[in-house]
Amino acid sequence: MTTAPAPVASGTLAMLLADARLPTGGHAHSAGVEPALVAGMPASDVPALIRGRAVTTSLVDAGTAVVARLRFAAGEPIDDVVAAWAARTPSAALREASRLLGRGYVRLARHVWGGHPAVARCVAQDAGPGPGLPRPVVLGAIACAAGLEAADLARLTVYDDAQSAAAALLKLEPTDPALPVAWVLDACAAAEPHLAALERLTDPAGIPCDGAPQSEGWAEAHSRLTRRLFRA
Repeated sequence: MTTAPAPVASGTLAMLLADARLPTGGHAHSAGVEPALVAGMPASDVPALIRGRAVTTSLVDAGTAVVARLRFAAGEPIDDVVAAWAARTPSAALREASRLLGRGYVRLARHVWGGHPAVARCVAQDAGPGPGLPRPVVLGAIACAAGLEAADLARLTVYDDAQSAAAALLKLEPTDPALPVAWVLDACAAAEPHLAALERLTDPAGIPCDGAPQSEGWAEAHSRLTRRLFRA
């Protein structure tokens, strides 16, 4: 059995999980940037894309993670949390990409917090015949196991999505690496007014329903390409 790491501050855990150097598979996900560019969106619109995601689809994931955290802490079922997330993520390609990212987080959690019941549930789900758990649900389990507070979890989820998009752009359309830093900060600032409500969520029905239909369509088209750098 994995020995639980010594307790650390919630903010420190958030920084750990937001670190792009973690082997979670985030390097294979562009947070919608590659599908958008392939579809013809100019690279100059990427800052708006990142900000737009921060107040729509990123909030869906953040709300899902917060509710999942509570369910794992209480030892309650999470099927309706997964169903609520899936209903708010119409694109099958994006659902599959999220489940693959979730698998990367399960692998990480198994090694660091493997003795915790929440992580054990994720590991069992990942090893079973059904689909794996999506990224935000696994993040909720990690937050439960590690003691990450709801507010930090919500901010982490938004930041991780924005930073994934910014990092992907540097591979797809190289530019001054300092520029995307401001875009990420702008996206996080745009999401901030919504986070107080998210951290208080207890019911899957309250997870935001904000979507991004154009991005969903781009993701579906992108999933059928035979040459691509990122999955989504």
